[in-house]
Order: sequence, then structure tokens, then C-alpha cells
Amino acid sequence: MQVEITRLNDNGEGIAKMNEKIIFIPKTIPGDIVELTNIENHKNFSRASLKKIIKKSKNRIPIDCPYYQTCGGCHLMGLSYEKQLEYKKEKVKNILKKYAKLEVEPTIKESEPYNYRNKITLQVQNGIIGLYESNSNTLVKITKCLLISDQMNQVINQLQSTINLQKIEKIMIREVSHQIMVQLIGQTEEKLKVKELSKTVASLYLNDKKLYGLTSLKEQLGPYKFLVSKSSFFQVNHNQTINLYNQVKKYLGNNHNHVLDLYCGTGTIGIYVSSCCKKITGIELNHSSVIDARNNIKINHLQNIEILEGDVGKLLQAKNTYDAIIVDPPRSGLDKKTRQTLLTIKSPKIIYISCNPMTLARDLNQLKQLYNLEAISLFDMFPNTYHVETVCVLERK
Repeated sequence: MQVEITRLNDNGEGIAKMNEKIIFIPKTIPGDIVELTNIENHKNFSRASLKKIIKKSKNRIPIDCPYYQTCGGCHLMGLSYEKQLEYKKEKVKNILKKYAKLEVEPTIKESEPYNYRNKITLQVQNGIIGLYESNSNTLVKITKCLLISDQMNQVINQLQSTINLQKIEKIMIREVSHQIMVQLIGQTEEKLKVKELSKTVASLYLNDKKLYGLTSLKEQLGPYKFLVSKSSFFQVNHNQTINLYNQVKKYLGNNHNHVLDLYCGTGTIGIYVSSCCKKITGIELNHSSVIDARNNIKINHLQNIEILEGDVGKLLQAKNTYDAIIVDPPRSGLDKKTRQTLLTIKSPKIIYISCNPMTLARDLNQLKQLYNLEAISLFDMFPNTYHVETVCVLERK
């Protein structure tokens, strides 16, 4: 069966028509004519795997990764980077138009398409390090991932050759200011041979037990320092994070009395914009993130930020007033109660940072009762994937 790919869906899968029914084919791009295999028919659509490319799209570029066709980590590596950016802009535009009835023309900030990730979580099966295939628990053994640095790839190969990984299930590797932290997750009866690793790995954990090294590594974002521990949430694209935070700071403006920072994590955004306001209150549910946030406030010698620990939906009070509210929720977006409370507070400005255009559209559709969408910027935080980060400015009507 041969089909021509006409467009991409929101998950970066190629779309074609077969017998008047839509069919989704991962790892294909618009303009490809392809041969299919493993066709699965459903009531309203079909799915298939790529067997062979009969004719390449003019926008297809050579793929340097030997694992791309099987690994589930990347979705768009065969598409030119220029077209990846166009796809992400169109995706956000279409989603906001369809689900929030909003017409937007966003800008998008590009990134280095490779070697941008400062953190990777690898799977281990039978002592072999790899990543899962798409929609599967089948392991793809890897020796080099193009999305991370040469230093992190060196550590992957060193772990594979140095340590008995038979009872290890996962490995987390993160790089902070050219220092490497590794967390092995699983069990082992042997004493780990860590002496050789100490030349390249600054900090090594087995589950929650530190085997040696630093408890936290120190990262620099603009003029501010941040402690990054094994469990800290920290954006994976360092340079793009600075671009995004600078945009948030620009949208926020200066001379605010009180700013609210919801889902504040380790306090990075609040700290970054702290010079714009007299007081910032952050709310965060995760206990370890709250500890990190409070430590980050201390090492930056800031006196105008407080962090409240708890669920946003429960701690957010409708009776309070704020000059501006920053929200950076998880992929699930704002819950119904939080959306309603924001409408009750009636802050003059809301800056909404989103990693999921679908839940963003749902939330904006309700918030537009009281707010106009004044500006929207996209940041390609995850090149070669379908993900995109969005920053919106809402001004009270």
C-alpha cells in the first residue's frame, strides 16, 4: 500500500488518506510518498508503520541518528529545522483557533537543534542501556544520543562498560555547568566500581543514597544562581530557558507591588523576575522543589520572595489582590477551581507559560471572559520533537 503524506498531526505523525479514511504514519513528513506496513484499522482512522520511502519530500533532510526509526525520543528529525518551526507555529495557531476561538500570529524562537538537552533518563534491561521504542517497552540500545552533549554520551558508554547494570532499571544523567550528576535506579548486590567514574561524574547516586560527590550542582541563568539536585525540576534546554525567562520578564514589566507565581517549582522564574517587583509569592506542591526554591532564594540573597507549600487549587485565595500573576502549570493545565479563582481575583495581568497547547486553549477559552490575549510567543525548547513552549500575556478587559 502506497500513500502520500499531506500534513502532520499534533503529535508529529504523518497523515495520509487510504480508502477515504485518515491514516497516521509516524516518522514521515509532508510530501513523502511511502509504502506502509503493520496497518491497524479502527472505526474512524487507521495507523501504520513506515516500510519504505518511495519518494522523498523536498523538505526531508538526512538523518544522522541510527536509532531514529525505532527510538521514541524524536518525532521530526527527518524534517528540515525551518519546517519544524513552521509546523509548531501552525499547530499552536490551529489549536487556539479551534478550541478557544482565538486568532493568533505567534513568533517562535529557534534553538540549536542538537546537543541541547542537559538531562536524559535512560532505560536499562538486562544490563543494556537504551531508550524505548515508540509506544512500547521494547528497548533500543544506544551508544550516542544527538540531543545531549558529547560529555553526557561519554558517561553513557562509561557506565555501560564500567558498572554491572543487571539489576538497574533506569539511569538519570544531568549536566550542570559542565559537571555531571548520575542517579542509578534499581537494586544491586555488588559494590559498585565508582573509582573510574569519579574522573567524569561529579555526583553519583544509587536511588536516594549518595555514593559520592556533591548533593547539588550550581547552574547560572543570567545573573542568578540555582542549585540543581537529583530530584529538581529544571528546564532541559539551558540557552532557550534564558530566552524564555527574558521574554517573561519583558511581558511582566516593572514596578509591581505584589506578583503571584503559581506552580513555581524550584523558584527559577520568580527569582529571575524578582527585580521587577517589591514582593513575589510562589506556590508549589512538590516538597523537594519547595526546599530547592527556598535554598535558591538564599544563595541569591533575595528578601522579597516567599514560597508557600501546597496545592495551588487549595492555597489560591480569591480575596487576595496581585498586580500580576505568573502561571506555569504541568501538561494538565489549570484545574477548574484555579481558573475560576483567577477570574475572581481579576489581576490586571496574567502571564501563562504552557507546554501543552491543548490545555492552554481550554484554559484561555474560559479566561477570555475577563481577559484579552495581548501577546503570544513560542519557544522551541525541544527541537526534533513535536513539543513547543508557549508564553501568553493576558490583560484584563
